[in-house]
Amino acid sequence: MAIPSLELADVLRRTAKRIDSGKSNYDWKHIGICNCGNLVQIVTGKNKRQIYESGRQKHGDWEMLTYLFKENSSYEIDKIIKAMLDFGFSLEDIVNLENLSCPRVLSRLPKERQYPKRDRREDVILYLETWAEMIEEELLEKTAIKETDFAGILI
Repeated sequence: MAIPSLELADVLRRTAKRIDSGKSNYDWKHIGICNCGNLVQIVTGKNKRQIYESGRQKHGDWEMLTYLFKENSSYEIDKIIKAMLDFGFSLEDIVNLENLSCPRVLSRLPKERQYPKRDRREDVILYLETWAEMIEEELLEKTAIKETDFAGILI
């Protein structure tokens, strides 16, 4: 799973808001405006057309593109995926987001929503927001000062 950071949680929340606002022309079948496409736009600053054109060089959806990924290739889509990895995401995160399939995220969804549809806007938003919450909680746990940390210290 992604390396927890405030920036990572922020881009997940911004992507959820973008999809929710209707500004993104969400379409799961379009590599530039699907689940991953919207996130890639936020992380890289590339627009849907640039992402689409890059993805056309290698055929497939985000899942297939991650399987075909070569770190040092000259394909623009590989450079985009590398930017996502450098930001803190993993290849598995990309596949899981595209398919809304990360077991850790799914286990936190409300019981009636634990089987999200990968091409349903509302499910994508819930998934992204839940993932962001998980990251924020992980960061809080790591930085929380416990009372026992100060045991024996006189002030």
